[in-house]
Amino acid sequence: MGLVEHIHPALAEVDYRKWTVKVTFIFGSFLFFAALYVLTGLVSMTTWTYRNLREKEKMFWKLAVVRAMYGIFCTVVGVWAIFVDTELEKDPVFATSPTSYFALTVTVGFFVFECGAILISDIVYRKVSILLNIHHWLSLLGYTTLMVTEAAHCFGTKGLILEMSTPFSAICWTVLKAGKADSLFWHANQFMLVHTFHLRSVVECFMWYLTYQHWERIWSAMPLSIFSFLYIQLILVTFLMTPYWTYKKTQQMITPVDWNFEDSEANKARNGEAKKTA
Repeated sequence: MGLVEHIHPALAEVDYRKWTVKVTFIFGSFLFFAALYVLTGLVSMTTWTYRNLREKEKMFWKLAVVRAMYGIFCTVVGVWAIFVDTELEKDPVFATSPTSYFALTVTVGFFVFECGAILISDIVYRKVSILLNIHHWLSLLGYTTLMVTEAAHCFGTKGLILEMSTPFSAICWTVLKAGKADSLFWHANQFMLVHTFHLRSVVECFMWYLTYQHWERIWSAMPLSIFSFLYIQLILVTFLMTPYWTYKKTQQMITPVDWNFEDSEANKARNGEAKKTA
């Protein structure tokens, strides 16, 4: 039994090859994450920390919660794909499963939402994170191409586990904004965050090993479009993004700083630091 059947047995019977089905699931995923974004803002309004953040920080706060939820989903699916599933590796180019289709349509929906939010943020607040934009736009284009070509579900589904760092990163930022970077909880979370990046490197090496194992099949059968997106992204995360983010998060564990808003330390009163009471 695949993973998706545990959500609802009917999901295993859906004909995911139909574009009407794909678009429906992608749109449903987009609506879910958009609704979660709005709900997070409404619930967070009850907290002093959130109310005293600047507008861009409020947007980042809500995005952090959405990313954390998506990261948990990806971690569960990725663990299943690597340690439980036996179908996808039978043909790493064209093998599919109901779980892989469901997970990847949810992923496309998430990145449509995420890239839209980042684009709006960049335009409104005139500050661009180059690495984040490259990572997310390549992911959107890559997973969309995967849906079109019906190929590389094996790599796409297993690769979702790279988002395992996202929930810890979200906790890191929100607790930091609450002015609790000196707490044991924040340091414990940061320790876990750094080690998830170490594990990302292990997963990336595993993806290269899978490539080595199945190279003849990949080279002869994988459509050029998804081949290009897959290995451009894999090269970038293996040799640039993961090493850089590992370094930055390790540095942050030693010296708690919010690099997303560099003036936060000088403006704690306006940036949501929790009130200290006698």
